[in-house]
Amino acid sequence: MLARFLRLIVILAVLVLPGCADEGQAGTFANGDFETVENDRPVGWSLSDVAATKGTVAVVKGELVLRPNELNTPSDTPLGLGQAIDATSLRGQRLTLSARLSGADGAVAVVGVAALDTAGQVERFVVLRAAPGDEQNQTTTDAEPLSESVKTLIVFVSAEGTKGTATIDDVAVGGMAATQPTTPDEALTFFTLQADGKGRTIPADILGTNVEWIRDGNGLWNKAQGQLDADIIAMSAQAGIRMIRFPGGVWSDTYDWRDGIGPQSARPTTRHIPDQDETSHHSIGTPEIVDFATRIGAQLMITVNAGHGTPEQAAAWAAHIRDTHGLAIAPVWEIGNELYMENDMSGGSMTPEVYAEKLRAFEAAIRAELPDARIAGIGLVNYGPYRFNAHDDWNRIVLEQAGDVIDVFAVHNAYAPLVVESSSRRWAEVYRAMLASPVTIAQNLSDTAALIDASVSPAKRGKIAIAVTEWGPSYSYDPKNPYFDHVKTMGSALFVARTLNVFMRDARVDSAQFFKLSDWLNMGWIGPVKGGGWRETPALMALGLYRDAPGATLLPLDRREGPTFASSHLGFQPAVEAAPLVDAVAFRDAAGKITLIASNADLEQPREARFTLSGGAADYKVTAHSMSGPSAVAHRDTIHIDVPGVPFAAPGQFGNGDWFARASADSITLETGTAGWADGTLTLQLPPAGIMAVTLVSP
Repeated sequence: MLARFLRLIVILAVLVLPGCADEGQAGTFANGDFETVENDRPVGWSLSDVAATKGTVAVVKGELVLRPNELNTPSDTPLGLGQAIDATSLRGQRLTLSARLSGADGAVAVVGVAALDTAGQVERFVVLRAAPGDEQNQTTTDAEPLSESVKTLIVFVSAEGTKGTATIDDVAVGGMAATQPTTPDEALTFFTLQADGKGRTIPADILGTNVEWIRDGNGLWNKAQGQLDADIIAMSAQAGIRMIRFPGGVWSDTYDWRDGIGPQSARPTTRHIPDQDETSHHSIGTPEIVDFATRIGAQLMITVNAGHGTPEQAAAWAAHIRDTHGLAIAPVWEIGNELYMENDMSGGSMTPEVYAEKLRAFEAAIRAELPDARIAGIGLVNYGPYRFNAHDDWNRIVLEQAGDVIDVFAVHNAYAPLVVESSSRRWAEVYRAMLASPVTIAQNLSDTAALIDASVSPAKRGKIAIAVTEWGPSYSYDPKNPYFDHVKTMGSALFVARTLNVFMRDARVDSAQFFKLSDWLNMGWIGPVKGGGWRETPALMALGLYRDAPGATLLPLDRREGPTFASSHLGFQPAVEAAPLVDAVAFRDAAGKITLIASNADLEQPREARFTLSGGAADYKVTAHSMSGPSAVAHRDTIHIDVPGVPFAAPGQFGNGDWFARASADSITLETGTAGWADGTLTLQLPPAGIMAVTLVSP
């Protein structure tokens, strides 16, 4: 999506910049209120001949109205207009953009501005969007100031979709002074922790993962030894994983469970997806995943094949697990994966009406064999540029037509930063976008709960839980992108901690499965190492800091004051105006031990946080476990395998020290020590991009 925007900007630049080669010759922004009109077109805005074929453009009662047609499919030249602005007067300031915009009947309204440098390359980019049904005034401010090399701004307005109406008005572009550094006093963060308070009991299934059946379960099956890999078992158990989603993501909607039972030698080798060439032997099937779950003290979430399978096949799988492995091992059954996506890779994309009908049929078939099974339906509430649900009415239709038969609504709303950015010099900005994203994830979870309750019967309101069945740090799926392999960094671990805090705080979230446990490529939280074998990434180490959370009581923790940071709109992440630099969560176990986990999103400076305890003991023995590295881009030297014919990006230079290239197995440390405790206040010195888990035990 962002890549299309960036190509659109280049096209608009070609259209609107002829004759403006000298600095300062681009015009000033004009007619953002669309009051000046000639032949129903707004004066000062350029429309290409190609874009003009994608729909109609008119000014109606002082508003720009774009009506896309069937030719307005995703492309570099959607129905849209643009103009150029001289940016020299805004150098050193942060871009601001505001507009009133709305979408209706399938159209999405988009307003954006990009800053081009003297070479015509996009340096900064901000965007506003309004989905069908949205009508609102929006404002955004870029997190970083424009550099001295910025020459021109390209402002554009456009419509997405092949029908409906996008309405835009009152577009304004400007600058805001760059953020000033905080003083020492402003750098402190103050919390109040109610040690004897009582929040919800933290669900065990929040510490979940995904295991795919393909490629020997991405290493879970040790082919050389003919058994489950002992190191992956040990690392998974140490991290405290409690729920395993299987057979993993998109492959679920092409999976036939019958291929994964019986003797290994008798099992077939099949294509992952019917029309693709890659194949795998079914070495990881039902008995192996049950064995793995049992060994690490976990249960299973089964995702059934709703894309190409039948309710009868799912029911037979449920009966097989019940009769062979017992009732308790697989309590949750999810109906399909991401079937709401356009052109889902499984080939199983469908309308919400078809899915709702399938959901009811699969639920009835599974519960005929497992009456107490918890059934999960799928959906996603799009937000900002994070728009992977192709149907704006999917959630409402599915919940209205089948909400009465589900216990869980499964979403994939917490991947970040999902960038198209390819400049390693902007790595800090990319990481800030990721570390601020838990703010928008939390809001989306709240919006999802509200939508569920607005769409189901009164008897079901408040009773359908939310499961985030895929989530985690994810930068780029393009191996040529220099951020492709950054899932393994310390900064990614920081995102893990801050996102887990969001899940724990949200009373409707009862399950979360990170994606994914291990991988030969870039997404595994356990990664391959040179010479063979596997190693935990910092992401899994961070998850392990929460291993005592399941079953504990969440404690009220009030952040009274403290510094925040802003992030830019990058990739599929919206801009965030204020995310806390220091974030924390606390819980108490049955024996009274308090665990507090705090993290510092400042990529360069340590931060001090002070926690005043109320209602607790007079004194505590304090133990601190501090996780950090020399840089947010440092890692533990896990690798991805080379794939013949696939070009991988050379590692870029990410900041001073070049720690992404220099990292070793010992670059990320987990050190045990103590912390400041005096007069009922706990004081933590948090390292840059660091996480600290502190336990307080009353003597």
